[in-house]
Amino acid sequence: MAINNANTFFMKSPNWLKNYVTTLDVPQNGRLRLDCPVCNRKNTFSVNENNFQRMWNCFHVDCHVSGITDISFDKNVKADNIFKNKMVDNILIDKDFEVPHTFVSLSRNLAAEHYVKRVGAYDAYLKGLVDIRFDIKKNRVVYLITDNNKVIDASGRALADIKPKWYRYGHSKHPFICGDSRSHGFIVEDCASACAVSDIVTGVALMGTNLLDDYIDKIKTFDKVYVALDKDATKKSIDMVRRLVSYVRTKLVVLKQDLKDMEREDRNEFIRSQIS
Repeated sequence: MAINNANTFFMKSPNWLKNYVTTLDVPQNGRLRLDCPVCNRKNTFSVNENNFQRMWNCFHVDCHVSGITDISFDKNVKADNIFKNKMVDNILIDKDFEVPHTFVSLSRNLAAEHYVKRVGAYDAYLKGLVDIRFDIKKNRVVYLITDNNKVIDASGRALADIKPKWYRYGHSKHPFICGDSRSHGFIVEDCASACAVSDIVTGVALMGTNLLDDYIDKIKTFDKVYVALDKDATKKSIDMVRRLVSYVRTKLVVLKQDLKDMEREDRNEFIRSQIS
């Protein structure tokens, strides 16, 4: 990720890093070394505790953030607990999901914003159908997973050539859903594809190719669902249709091209041809 983008965020929001440092699990009067939450460099961020103060700095020449803060607080409080049951951009955070401090606005990173546009998810983002962030530590585009307007999980897509390509932050057994149609639900593999189809239908991302039992309660609320997995998952798609048809009207959609890679007009025309 771009160092300048991260430092710009830090300078505009200095309390973010201070809060992050004060809630780290540092040994009493000891030292902690970890990846820098600002520049994302590996093992360059040092935090030293001395009585009731903590001093921190990044050793990397292109970052070199530093500071000092008081720590007169209950050390049993874990870092992400600060965010439990709090409002983040008017969305209630579920008490069982810990939201990383490193999630920032999508616009903070040009590469992240470009990726979201390229995979057809930007329109859904602008319409408020999905909350997409950028993880400055893991260098991932993050799709927040919600249930009844509560953030319960997140799925992040790596921007660099690292594995895994997709990373699940939480442990909820809930699909990613994007769209406001209750008539047609398109079951796809990833969050980007779910956003891409939300112009016309509601995208339901399995975040993989497996249909969990817990997903079915959400899927069967649609009038009709369409299983539209990638070509290499055709056998799983057929098995999925056979399984879902007991709960809801279900149709198999054979894809010649990944939905998120299609041009918007071509994708919308294809979807209309399937639901008509």
